[in-house]
Amino acid sequence: MSPHPPTGRRTATAAIMATALVAPLLIAVPAQAAPCSKANKKLGTCNLVIRKPGTGGGGGGAGGGGGSSGPVLPPPPEGLTADQAQGFVPAPGGAGPLQAAPATTADLVATARAATTFPTPVVHTAPANKTYVRLRTSLWVEGFGNVQTDPITLDGQTVQLIATPKSVTWDLGEKKVVCDDAGSRDGKTCNYRYRRSSAAQPEGSYKITATVNWDVRWTCDGPGCDAPGGDLGANPATSAPTPLVVSEIQTNTGQ
Repeated sequence: MSPHPPTGRRTATAAIMATALVAPLLIAVPAQAAPCSKANKKLGTCNLVIRKPGTGGGGGGAGGGGGSSGPVLPPPPEGLTADQAQGFVPAPGGAGPLQAAPATTADLVATARAATTFPTPVVHTAPANKTYVRLRTSLWVEGFGNVQTDPITLDGQTVQLIATPKSVTWDLGEKKVVCDDAGSRDGKTCNYRYRRSSAAQPEGSYKITATVNWDVRWTCDGPGCDAPGGDLGANPATSAPTPLVVSEIQTNTGQ
């Protein structure tokens, strides 16, 4: 018998041994309930368990067996450590994972502003729904008063927004007028006299709106505040269009 197997047999034997060595690396890693990601910097949110080949339970025991007793992770990409490949980002100096920076006052103010919806004004006129050319028409709105948001407290800071209405801009279809207050039914502080009827307008009416101009400021209370308060400027809130019919007053002239 030849001491060396034929070439074909040597090739087959080498292929079988290579497959046996590679097989443990092809074991699927079980899906994690909460996978780690690079955006997830807190270790407490990652439940990944990594076992090295030949360790752990499963019949191998200490020094027994020699096979893998658990999932084996593929090697990390070139240039990354095993921890970095799993989404752990070490802090400079090896102090551990990076922690989220404390919220700034500006962060809390921006959060409060983004969550704030100002009241939508409700339009009223007298006469209601229909008025006449050259007749004084009273204008007023509901929803004209100070508004404050619920406070937001975080990192030793409590931030709150306070909105104060400063004026109302009326778009009356024929003209725009600005009133310094909410107006009233008697029309003493806010009114308008139409010069033309609405007969030529779509659906025979002017579509009027009222825009309340809010002046918004913020306050911060607590040892973590960067400043005690500030101004966010004007923030408008506009009503839904309201139809107003304007007619001509008909008069009879005797002969």
